[in-house]
Parts: sequence; structure tokens; C-alpha cells
Amino acid sequence: MDCTSYTGSVKKQNLIMGKNCIREVLKASPERLVEIYTCQKPDDDLHRELELADVRIQTMSKHKLNEMVSSESHQSYVAKVKPRDNIELKAFLADSREKSVVLMLDSINDPQNLGSILRSAECFGVDLVVFSKNRGADMTPTVSKTSAGASELVPIAKISNLAEAIKAFQKAGYWAVTADVGAHCQELYAFDFPEKTLLIMGSEGKGVQPLIHKLCDFHITIPMHGQIDSLNVSQATAVMLSHINQR
Repeated sequence: MDCTSYTGSVKKQNLIMGKNCIREVLKASPERLVEIYTCQKPDDDLHRELELADVRIQTMSKHKLNEMVSSESHQSYVAKVKPRDNIELKAFLADSREKSVVLMLDSINDPQNLGSILRSAECFGVDLVVFSKNRGADMTPTVSKTSAGASELVPIAKISNLAEAIKAFQKAGYWAVTADVGAHCQELYAFDFPEKTLLIMGSEGKGVQPLIHKLCDFHITIPMHGQIDSLNVSQATAVMLSHINQR
């Protein structure tokens, strides 16, 4: 363990922040922790846990931590991590499963929504989360913090073409289901989810792209009974995944 002053720069894609997130990585994959940046004193609980695990620790000011992650929500801890493996769809689909839930995200632009969605995906045991390399938020420290570490635990596949991926999943026996509104939709609580479900959730404002909308086998609506007539995408995803788990 080496406690020094930080002077370098690190790409945000390789940074995570927040005590819970770092603890989850420490429990699941400690070898991914390259080094820790903190303004906390050595008598802090997490500081001691990291010392015991022989993780390199560098000290810096709170202001510098804020600059590193463009946020003040780091809880005094930021970690540089080794990049995660990106799951290859061919390999995933080649592994035959009788039951499976895959979550596909189309243009989720808000990092906090993405983090919340990944947290739900991990909590409800989603087999894989698929999203576009070019459309929507990427993995950032804000995503890691909001996800409470789920961003580092749930299997992820970043791909180029969502429409082609949907066709590949359908060919492998998955049924594509999306959250939607309108008279053409089936109500969530009367819908029997397929054993192999590809759940597709769209952007906060526009939903899924028109081409993806056409490719979906089922369109499901969540009945609303309050004065506010909609949920945001992270809340809707949690509701859908919870109901899938009850099948």
C-alpha cells in the first residue's frame, strides 16, 4: 500500500466512485481495483478494508476528487479499475438456456437513470444488459455511484446495432417485449412473460426507436392509478423486472 499525492489523470470510463460501489468490487473482484483516491483519514472503515486487501491508496484533496469525477457525490472515495470484459452476443446466445431474461436499453441518456436501471437488473437477476456503444449514456462514475456497484457486477454487452441484436435474440428463441402506451398494448398484470424474454426499455422521452418498436413481439403497458400518469424509465424497468420474477 502506498499513500501519496495524486498528480496524474485518469479516463472517467475507468473510474468508479462511492463507498458501496467500491466495496462491491472489493468483495466480488478485488483484482480489478488498480488504486484508490481518497481524502479520508486512515482510520475510516473503508480505508482500513482497502489496506487489509493491499490496494494502493493515494491521498488528495476533496476538490481534486470533485474534479476527477465531475461530481461531489463520491463520498470521499474514487477508484481506478481495470476495464470489465464486454460480453460477446454470439457466445452468450450459443449457451442454451431454458429460462433467461435479457435487458436491452435504447438511448438511456441520463446517467442516474442508467445507474438505477443497472441496480434493478442486478437485484432481479438479469442475465445480461445490452446497450448501444453510440446511443445513450456510457459507464461513468455517476452511473457506478447510482447503481450502488451493480454497474461493476451485472454482465454487460455494448454493441453497434440494436435492431440486428434483437433479430439474433429472436432467432435464439427469445421474445422481444417492450414497455409502451396505447390501445395496442397488453396490460402488464395480465401478461404472461415468455420463458426467454428480451425486455427492451426506451429513452426517457421518446421510448424505443420506430424500427425497434416494429421488431418487438409484445407491447406492454403498466396501469397507472394515480394523478401522475407515467413512471420514469428506471422506475418502469424495476416494475417490469419485478413482475417477470413472479412468473
